[in-house]
Amino acid sequence: MKFAYLNPIVVAMNEVPDGTLQNIKLLVEQAHTHKELNDAGNPSISIRGGQQIQLLPNEFNLNIDILRVYIEQQCQEYLEKIIQINNRNELFQVKPMLVSAWTLKQSPGDYQVLHSHEAHISGNIYIETPKLDKDSSDTDGCLEFKLPIVKTPARFILTDTWRVTPEVGKIVIFPSYLPHTVYPWKGIGSRTSLAWDVKLVDK
Repeated sequence: MKFAYLNPIVVAMNEVPDGTLQNIKLLVEQAHTHKELNDAGNPSISIRGGQQIQLLPNEFNLNIDILRVYIEQQCQEYLEKIIQINNRNELFQVKPMLVSAWTLKQSPGDYQVLHSHEAHISGNIYIETPKLDKDSSDTDGCLEFKLPIVKTPARFILTDTWRVTPEVGKIVIFPSYLPHTVYPWKGIGSRTSLAWDVKLVDK
């Protein structure tokens, strides 16, 4: 797992093992067959366009045990790194519990407004990425975080954003309070991800 330390936010990225990724892809495909459950038009969520289907909880008896085990294991590794670098020993008293998961399938022009989540740890797993047009900008289809820092050249802090380009099979883990957005894009195919929220509960 690779880590980025961002004043003092920790964002983690990892590659989902092939077997696990295939199982997650199957869950996502099954979920998107239930187009009648699309939440994308709900004004209380951040997606604009596309199809959003809830995996946890879900209304179609989809077994997500594989997903739950994988995400909670990744979040435990994330916690252990934070304990290591910050001596946050109180985190030994808690464990990660997956409380919500959903999948988003977006088409050209779809996006997400700047938002944050009401949990402790959140993340994305990228299932499918589009082929962007040749005249696309660097931000097209990207996930961008808004960092709570001030631009201070004397401290070599020259940006208050950090951008992630989606790649199939990549998992991104970040604090739920960290505001983030997804830019619209032009191209062929779909931008499909699985997003999730974890809360820390007493052991």
